Amino acid sequence: MIENWEEYRIINRALEELVAKSNTIPKVERALKYIIKAGGKRTRPIIVLLSGRLCGGDYKDVLNIALAVELIHTASLAHDDVIDRGMVRRNVKALHVEYDLSLAILVGDWLISKSVELTSVYGEEIVKEFARVGMLMSEGEILDVYSVKEDFGENEYFKCISSKTASLFAYSAKNACKIVSNDLKAAEKLYEYGLNLGIAYQLVDDLLEYLEMYEDKKSEFESKTLPLIYESRFGFKEAVIKILELIKHYAEKSVKALDYFENSEYKTKLLKMVEFMTSDLLKGYVSRNKEILGLLESYG
Repeated sequence: MIENWEEYRIINRALEELVAKSNTIPKVERALKYIIKAGGKRTRPIIVLLSGRLCGGDYKDVLNIALAVELIHTASLAHDDVIDRGMVRRNVKALHVEYDLSLAILVGDWLISKSVELTSVYGEEIVKEFARVGMLMSEGEILDVYSVKEDFGENEYFKCISSKTASLFAYSAKNACKIVSNDLKAAEKLYEYGLNLGIAYQLVDDLLEYLEMYEDKKSEFESKTLPLIYESRFGFKEAVIKILELIKHYAEKSVKALDYFENSEYKTKLLKMVEFMTSDLLKGYVSRNKEILGLLESYG
């Protein structure tokens, strides 16, 4: 769906231009081309562009911050793959597999530094908040990594995903507005939109990983997620139902936050983004894995 949007094409062109003009050493340039070419949904930068337009700005006004959030997200994936020893990302070999661990870590560092440079055109407040989000993402990842080794319950899980995932969505929407508008209420509502969307999306991601592990009958989990926490308390089927209810709850809160804004093409796309990142992903999984329906019934 979003691959056909103008915003998706704008971001991909801008990323290609950024790499072409990077003026860096060959090893870094090759790795940048590889990791950018690997693609992705570009949801975070698209949210930046749409939020900027929703609040009265142009795409060019917020393009730097759109690129910045995509670069820091890409860096986090490169580092996560090293930590998790992931072999494949977006159906291609992970950066550390294609090259080596050292290059993957250092290119991730390069991406983070470049993302900070991109935000610098907007002034101190935007940069400080971006740096704070980077720290939250790291803290969330630390909670995630140690979740299987320490006491980790429902409260810790929501702290983890709010920091690791939702904070960047919230920053993306809120600060795109702040750059082009003085409407503080609009910025607050877009923060709510992004935060709740990020939580809903991570719940979807964790639920799908949980279901895939059950289908494959694997018992080793890299981190403790809410489906696992709920399974230990309520059993498989009830855990899945409770997660689905939470996804709906946070998706509805994300949608509700946009009631503040008048109807427009950009509001419609932001609403569609919620659907794309929650119900569409769930429906897509079930359509490809019909046996999961029987699995759900078998645990009744």
